[in-house]
Amino acid sequence: MDEQKRLIISALAEFLESAQEDESKKRIKSAITMYFKTLVEGCDFLIYSQLLKMPSNHSDRFVILEKFFPEIYSELSPLFKIYRKTYSQKVEHEDLIKVKNGTINLIKKTEIDKYLQELSKEKRN
Repeated sequence: MDEQKRLIISALAEFLESAQEDESKKRIKSAITMYFKTLVEGCDFLIYSQLLKMPSNHSDRFVILEKFFPEIYSELSPLFKIYRKTYSQKVEHEDLIKVKNGTINLIKKTEIDKYLQELSKEKRN
């Protein structure tokens, strides 16, 4: 795994751990935020792995996803709306479940879980 992938996977693992902790403590807004950040890192991993490019912001990321990964884009777009609700609106447990499931699905689709396992092994050694 190259250094850029390692950085992305490390951030993803940290955000995922925070999301799970926030969820277990019933901090819905925080959990949604952390799951969405995990999802974004997953998208960045996909983009970097396939295109050797790193998005500079959400707008750049969405443009790249829409052009090169339209299926991922269509799944991410409604979850971004939920994430934005955390800024100033009430969110429900159902919102959390949607973002969490979207995150888990992306991790499975992109096989990021194997990189998470690899990172975990490295940390233990």
